[in-house]
Amino acid sequence: MVTAGALALVVVALPQAVAEERPTLLVMGDSLSAAYGLEQDQGWVSLLERRLAEQAVVVNSSISGETSGGGAERFAEILKDREPAIVLLELGGNDGL
Repeated sequence: MVTAGALALVVVALPQAVAEERPTLLVMGDSLSAAYGLEQDQGWVSLLERRLAEQAVVVNSSISGETSGGGAERFAEILKDREPAIVLLELGGNDGL
């Protein structure tokens, strides 16, 4: 027999368990990923985040003006902090500047 208290506990715990099961998708990029010149919610990473809302947690670690060298310097620390299951790199456009 399930009591009301036990049922409430299951209902409250279930969304947290589901959220913890979603993999983290890390995006590291330059201004294209940082939505430079756009409203933040109009950039492609925000659009991806909305599209994948139930499948993954999207973390945008992009910086406008970032180079491959700068991304490489930050990469290990971000991996350690976020522990992503998936990484999307969008770097290199500023390397020649």
